[in-house]
Amino acid sequence: MKKRFTIPIVMVLLFSQTGCLKQGDVHYQQWFLVDTVLTSRPDHPLDNVAVKDPSIVFYDGNYHLFYTAKSVTFRGEEPQYSIACAYASAPTLDRLNGAERYCIDSIAGRVVIAPQIFCFEPQQLWYLIAHTSVRDGDLSVIKPIYMTNKDISDVSGWTKAKVIPTGKRDNTFWIDFWMICDDRMAYMFYGDQKGSVLRLESPLDKFPEGFASSEPEIALTESGDSPMPWRMFEAVHIYHVKSDDKYLALLEGAYQNPAVHYQIDSRNRFILGMVADSLNGAWRRIEAAEDQFLADANNLSYRDGSKTPFTQVSHPELIRSGCNQKMEIEDYKLRLFFQSFDGTQIPDTYNYNELPWKLMLMKNY
Repeated sequence: MKKRFTIPIVMVLLFSQTGCLKQGDVHYQQWFLVDTVLTSRPDHPLDNVAVKDPSIVFYDGNYHLFYTAKSVTFRGEEPQYSIACAYASAPTLDRLNGAERYCIDSIAGRVVIAPQIFCFEPQQLWYLIAHTSVRDGDLSVIKPIYMTNKDISDVSGWTKAKVIPTGKRDNTFWIDFWMICDDRMAYMFYGDQKGSVLRLESPLDKFPEGFASSEPEIALTESGDSPMPWRMFEAVHIYHVKSDDKYLALLEGAYQNPAVHYQIDSRNRFILGMVADSLNGAWRRIEAAEDQFLADANNLSYRDGSKTPFTQVSHPELIRSGCNQKMEIEDYKLRLFFQSFDGTQIPDTYNYNELPWKLMLMKNY
């Protein structure tokens, strides 16, 4: 029996059919690397190891990029790893790497990880959604948080981070919180790193406190009797496609580490694509076969046809047509921000804290 993705009440077989899009609407068999947009700075105390988890908007003549920064310091010979949220802005993508980088954590008053940026128009406020550790340094127990700002270009204008109240009452793991709204409701999606995506909701006029009365519901999940070599993992990002009024979900998948039992291989991740008519589902797989993926390093090349050195595509963020809470893109011509590195240079027994993530841009047209 093949694995399935399930949603409440309805079960949708993925691998025996494509999604509801017309053939050729979403091109996933050929991607082109546009540029490496942001890299770590060996001499910078904020991100001297890696840059990852991008969220970006274009507003008022500038790209505004928020990302997770990883750094290391040494006490004698012992490395001390740190993680934080950073911000940079520039009028063009190719100038982001040279732009000044700011630490958001010092303003937030706590660790900020995996940011999402958007303007919530009903309140005329910028929101930064992220997660934080409940106990310092312990990322096995995290909570969703938010910060607000009246002016995205004013780095000092962010409020202290506040925990988003939800109706989740158990201690199950959750990660990578993603907000998207329609005309009535706000939805918060997240992953559990076990093959499921869950959803909470809030009325728009009660955002973000309205999630306190919402209990998590399964949006989609893996099930089945025979294991696959990969797992739907985390970083679910969802966008509204204006051209045909559908929702496009980008879901991060990953293979198992061949050397470490039950460990995801962070050198080998990819993006699945799903579509739905509403944010309540049902979600349908875009790709025609189980071993095909929307965004995969195997289908990534330079414009001249030569292969890139990168071995994965993970934590995707589309460059949107706007910057509001509806997370809109015009159509299926995708400009996809992602994190990656050359995994062929990383041993099976790698230290996750040392992985040299970079931020890059790829296009499917």
